Amino acid sequence: MQYAVGKAPIFIGGAPRSGTTLLRAIVNASRNIVCGPEMRIIPALCHLAEQIETGHLDVLSSDYGLDADALHDRFAHTIDTLLAPLHAKTGARVAEKTPANILHFAQLRQLFPDSPLIGIVRDGRDVVASLLRTDWTDANGRPMAITQDAGAAAELWVRSIEAGARMHEDPNYLELRYERLVTDPEDEIGRLFDKLGEDAEARDRALEHARHFDRRAGAAETSADRVAQPIDTASIGRWQRELSERQLARVDAVAGRVLRTLGYV
Repeated sequence: MQYAVGKAPIFIGGAPRSGTTLLRAIVNASRNIVCGPEMRIIPALCHLAEQIETGHLDVLSSDYGLDADALHDRFAHTIDTLLAPLHAKTGARVAEKTPANILHFAQLRQLFPDSPLIGIVRDGRDVVASLLRTDWTDANGRPMAITQDAGAAAELWVRSIEAGARMHEDPNYLELRYERLVTDPEDEIGRLFDKLGEDAEARDRALEHARHFDRRAGAAETSADRVAQPIDTASIGRWQRELSERQLARVDAVAGRVLRTLGYV
């Protein structure tokens, strides 16, 4: 496929409050890559593609001559076209960060066979603690369940982790750990930029991402102000201060097995 954005785009995802905005800032610090504020519509397009492929492909194929490859091509073209103005404006390779991308990485691989897919994993207890401090609302203006209920937040974390795990055999998928990223940023950014083909200069700029990050451009990202600061470890273990025993029991009931598999418990 010939991309309007030049090279195959990069897609970043992870459970909300896992460090995806920090990843955006790090990647965007490279002179060769541009990663704007999260677009948020790519997961919706992937979901639509999945629905059509599972529920309507027989009709499309028999009556309209559109097989799965043709469907993938049209959705890939749509996403490529949506990202193209950012490439035209900057001349840089385009990365897109929306946390829910990770839930659709398998579909994105069908649409973009050559794209790097970058996932980030964070201790689910810290993710839940962070989500419960947000004031996000749904389309009807009501508080989202993941901001009110520790179990709902833990369920979303598990879904995100499991979606990333399904990509582990994909050679163009890279999974980072938030805790390693903030405790040893040089090594973890090195792993990331090796995957993306970036050089030492780009890594040096990424280590000082706060100097290059425009928090105003990420106004819709609740962690933009936090990410505008240098990397630190202050948010590791926040669950110990912020989650009640009842909330921790709920998290363990929903996500305990996955937390233990990942070595967090």
